[in-house]
Amino acid sequence: MKNLKTIMILVLLALLSAGCSIDDPTVAELTPVVQPSGAAIFANYMAMGNSLTAGYMDGGLIDAGQLNSYPALIARQMGYPAGSFGQPLLNFPGVGSTDTGDPLAVAGVLHFTGTTAAPVGYTTGTSQAQVLANVAALYDPSARAWLAPFSNLGVPGATTLDMTHAIDAVTAQGFDPATGEGANPYFNLVLRSSALGNSTAVQQVIARGPTFLTMWIGNNDILGGATNGDPEIGVNLTPATIFEQLYGDLLDTISNGINTRHGYRPLIVAANIPSITSIPYFMTPATFNAMLAAATGGLVTEAVTVETDVQFFRFPGLGYIGGVLGAGGNPFPLPSEWTLTTNEVTTVENLVVAFNGIIATACAARQIPLYDANTNLAGLEPMEATHFLALAGVIGPDAAAQTTLFSLDGVHPNNRGYGVVANGFLTTMNTALGTAFPLVDVDALVWDPTYGQTITAASDGGYTLAPESTKLVDAIFR
Repeated sequence: MKNLKTIMILVLLALLSAGCSIDDPTVAELTPVVQPSGAAIFANYMAMGNSLTAGYMDGGLIDAGQLNSYPALIARQMGYPAGSFGQPLLNFPGVGSTDTGDPLAVAGVLHFTGTTAAPVGYTTGTSQAQVLANVAALYDPSARAWLAPFSNLGVPGATTLDMTHAIDAVTAQGFDPATGEGANPYFNLVLRSSALGNSTAVQQVIARGPTFLTMWIGNNDILGGATNGDPEIGVNLTPATIFEQLYGDLLDTISNGINTRHGYRPLIVAANIPSITSIPYFMTPATFNAMLAAATGGLVTEAVTVETDVQFFRFPGLGYIGGVLGAGGNPFPLPSEWTLTTNEVTTVENLVVAFNGIIATACAARQIPLYDANTNLAGLEPMEATHFLALAGVIGPDAAAQTTLFSLDGVHPNNRGYGVVANGFLTTMNTALGTAFPLVDVDALVWDPTYGQTITAASDGGYTLAPESTKLVDAIFR
């Protein structure tokens, strides 16, 4: 692999100078290209998936997370030159998933204020959709010598169905044309379909013709229901039978489409679905109540719930309680949407097992190496999988920032966490393919939950979630 970097630079320059058009991938355009081998296998790398692929962090997209997305880290470890792995980078304060009540005030990502997690700032005077559209416009053909699909096609909020069906905000799964609710403007940012032939993520992958592709999809087919608090198969959880068809078709459409158009089949490395018990968004009653007691100065020591046999509280419930208490009301008993019962957890976890069985079977049948993200994340040390705010109350904010692998939204990794994921993919590649790509130095990755802002230290360590942040944390799954 010693000539890998040189080969990749030459191939990348050829790709950029040649440009790329989005045509119907079903049309036979077979060219006399031999199946790549050796270092050439990794010369044209793309990634597709959802927010976990995009580098979403702290409740939104921001370059601090995107530059350390696991695909960007993988590209770096494979020797790609800086800036050659294309991503739709968003500057500070980033763009969160909700306008938090004001259509002309776009929330940035969350940050730690010293006492709570709250939006780091707002972009005022325009809508979230317009902010994303303005960024997407920076990649217009008139402004650049070439226009090609981004290397990273991770779209926050994307489901498996979206990979083959969504072209923009209003064609994504979950959009309700009757009410106009549920639009996902991240599709406009990442796909830029109006400038690329109204194409889906799969069509853009086929057009670009990667020799190497990482794919991590299916998480939102489960998380959407779990984060709703009332998961139900067929309502907000994708049935396993449907997922099986979607996933197999997705793999075949990509492989066959690239083979038809470019004359080779890509090397695909996939990942499976982690358990919801591996992420700190879902808090045990003991953790949730301890944070609640600390944040209220002992005024509230136990959350009263509508549901019985509660196994998990959803992290944003802390903000909901704080908002109601701050308004002088009584938030209890806590509505069912903020808790998961043992039966609900069993429903979700059984579906995770089913999805992972489907993914394993599909990948084995197609000789696709599979990164076992489920086992990897389940094996984290307890403090690595503890929410920053809970951990900060025990070991202090500075130590907590260097210990937890998750960002302030409780679902998505922080920079260090994405390093762990990247190493999972790289180890899978090295083991299955006999490569020797170096692993990411996770300790060298820095996550600053304050985003460099001046903070006011808490006197009692009662860290919690600001009420206005509740919707920001949850909106990506709506």
